[in-house]
Parts: sequence; C-alpha cells; structure tokens
Amino acid sequence: MEEPREQDLNRREFLRAGAAGLAGAGLLGQLPSLAVAEAPPAAGAQRPNIILAMTDDQGWGDVAYNGHKLLKTPVLDEMAAGGIRFNRFYAAHPVCSPTRGSCLTGRHPNRYGCFLWGYDLPLEEISLAKAVKTAGYATGHFGKWHLGGIPTTRKGRGMGTLGVKSRFKQARHPGNHGFDEWFSYWNYFDLNPPGFHHNGKPVGPLEGEGSEITVARALEWIGKAAADKKPFFAVVWFGNPHSPHKALAKDKALYGGARANVQNYLGEVTAIDRAMGRLRKGLRDLGVAKDTMLWFTSDNGARAGSTGGLRGKKGSLWEGGVRVPGILEWPARVARPMQTDVPAGTLDYYPTTLDLLGVKMPNQVEPIDGVSLMPLIAGKMDRRPKPLPFEIRRGKSVSWAALVDGRHKLHRRKAGKAAKYELYDLVKDAAETTDVAAAEPKVVERMARHLETWQASVARSLAGKDYPPAPSAGGA
Repeated sequence: MEEPREQDLNRREFLRAGAAGLAGAGLLGQLPSLAVAEAPPAAGAQRPNIILAMTDDQGWGDVAYNGHKLLKTPVLDEMAAGGIRFNRFYAAHPVCSPTRGSCLTGRHPNRYGCFLWGYDLPLEEISLAKAVKTAGYATGHFGKWHLGGIPTTRKGRGMGTLGVKSRFKQARHPGNHGFDEWFSYWNYFDLNPPGFHHNGKPVGPLEGEGSEITVARALEWIGKAAADKKPFFAVVWFGNPHSPHKALAKDKALYGGARANVQNYLGEVTAIDRAMGRLRKGLRDLGVAKDTMLWFTSDNGARAGSTGGLRGKKGSLWEGGVRVPGILEWPARVARPMQTDVPAGTLDYYPTTLDLLGVKMPNQVEPIDGVSLMPLIAGKMDRRPKPLPFEIRRGKSVSWAALVDGRHKLHRRKAGKAAKYELYDLVKDAAETTDVAAAEPKVVERMARHLETWQASVARSLAGKDYPPAPSAGGA
C-alpha cells in the first residue's frame, strides 16, 4: 500500500535553504470502559489546558528558527524563542499514522500493529483523551486523524481495522477513542477540504485554507470549554504540508523567486504558521493562554521539504526521517526561554500528561515506551532516563531498527541473514556521516543489547500479551 507520489521539489534549492539549520540549532460490540482514575487530582490541583498541534510531513529544517533561508515562520520562531525549544525532538515513526498513535498512547505503534500509514489504532489501547477525561477534561480532536474509522471514498485507506486483531467491533474514529468533540479528516487536506466529519456526520466541502479552518473550529470549541470553566485537551493536527501542495496566492507570493512547486510548499508552511498565530491569539483573547500547555511538532521528517542538512527523508530511520521541530509553550510553567538537546519525542506526551495530572489508569496497557518530561520542564533533567527506540516492521518482518541514547544512535539493519550495526555520535555528527561502531565496541554492545531486548518486547506485544484476556461471554 503506497501513498500517492508527490511532485519532486527542487532538492538542491531546499538543501541550500536548510543546510544552515544544523549550526543554527546548536547542535463499539461493547466499547472499552473509561476507567476511573486511581487517584483523582485533589481539589484545587493544577489542571492546565493541553493542546497537541502537529503538522504533516514538515521536516526539521522547515522552520526559519532552524536556519531555513527562505521560509517565513514568525509565529513558530516566537514560540521557539519564548518557550522550550527541543533541538532533538523525534517522531516515533518515519510515517504518519504510527506517530499519531504514539502521541495518544505513549507506546511504540508497532506494539499494536500500526506499522504504516493507513493502519488503525485498536480500541484496546488507552488513549490520552480517555485518560484526561478521568481528571475532568473536555476532549476534542480537530484536523487529520488517519487512525481509522472515518469514511473515505479511497478504497482501503482509513476505514478498515488493520493492525492487531481486536475484539471490539466499533469504528476507530476519534469519538470511540475518548474525544467528546471531533471535527476530523481521514487523511491529509489543504485548500477547500471536501471530506471533514463532525461527530460522525459529513461536512463540506468547505471553503478556505485547511489549517485556518482547523484552528477556527478548534477555537470555537475551546471557547465553549473556557466559558464552562472546564480544562480542555485539544488535538489540532494539520493536513499540510503533505502533497499535493496547494497554497493560497498570498502565501505563494512570499516566495516569488522560487519554482512554482516550492512556492506552494513553503506557502503551506506559512499558512500553518499563521494558523498557529490565530490559535495563540484566540487563547489570549479567551484568557486561557497562560495556563495552556501548547505543543508543536510534525508527524515525521521531510519528504518534499528540508531536513536542515540531516541525513535521510520520510520513511527512513536516519535523523532526517524522524527528527522534527519540537516546541513547548506554557507561560505559567516556562517563564524563561530554554533550549534543550535532551532527546524527547511524541512517545512522551502520554506519560508527561499523566505525571502532570497525577493520573494513574488502573487498566493501563503496558509497557509504556515514553518518559515524563516534567523534570525537563522544571529544568531538572539533563539526560533522558531511558533510550528512544525506533523500528520499521511489517508483522514479523523487521527491516530496520534504531536506538537513541544520549549522544549516540545505533542502527540495526538487515545485511543478508545477519544484522549490521552502525553507530553515530549525534553531538559531533548530527548528519550521520561517520560510522564509529569499530571505535566504540562497548557502546555498540550495550546499546545492541538494549535494542534487542526492546524488539523482543514488541514481538510479545504483537502476540497479544499486553491486553487482558477477552471476556468469555457478553463482550464484543
């Protein structure tokens, strides 16, 4: 199953534009029940609003603050300058659907069979939306979903129940994953989107720029939550800058000296930037910006855009395929701007949020692969407590795995029937040009042992070992 081919952009132009980035950065049958939290937050406990904003195929170099010489992203630049700027932020997977699953579960998507784009999120998984509801949050999803259950006319994409076998029969749309409100699109979209669904009912086609439409709907819902004095959890997932690249004329005009397809691509990113500006202004107008935890990232590395000089593209486990822009803006807790080189990623949203709220789900599916970033936010984390794992797998067939641990990154790739290991020092060599495995055999041995143990645990997860036994009768 392949995604539609995208127009090739002028890659030399993008390489020139993004090469300065490395230096610039410093480097339902019956639905699953919503279990009651084991220890609900005490009265008066902090319950900040939480927003997960994410783009589609935006590379690490596709922001001005990472050194792009053409692209205009003033809003994202301001967020990065005033909040926490993650210089080493990672999508859990080099393509979209699996990373989206990781944002909602804290678990590597291969554990539940979300191997590639178009694969679904099983209802057995405990989503972040379900978890925060136990702490009294309103929950809403806006924009791209691509985790199942939203109808599309394109056969075999987004409607099925791909992945691990499930005992639950319901569609895997946002409403069945814990979202009270959902204004969602099955996959990518740009101008005048035709296929949104609002709480299960088709809407559109709509007129306008897709990112701005998404934010407008999100703010409408956020306004209601604010009026009700209720904390909210909003997922705002843009459909751009995925192909086909179609930007508004005013956004293309900013890049008039570039080729037409480059104008469209950069124009889409600029529209996302403007939509983020509208979102931030809306939060300020509603009086909730100060205590809103606003995250921004991308679902995978660049395909048509810029990696900022990193090796590889979307679909690979090289840095260019998985390292993405990462920003946290939270004025109430991040009073001073901060840059960090501690590796972090989309796997960390779930454990960070549960740690923040003091929520422990009694029916939690284990293991969790992410870590809480609350110590980092408090300025008390200078090293990630456990490595970040990566794997490209289809069922039992694994073609590539990697592990990021501190300054080092280990790759494990097929070499005939054997496995070949490569080791890179990302502090000295973020572009992964020089394999230092021969010079660091002890590092390779230690990281290989950890990676192999983790991969074995993924295989156990795929065998259904993480879920409680299905009820013998009266279930799905």
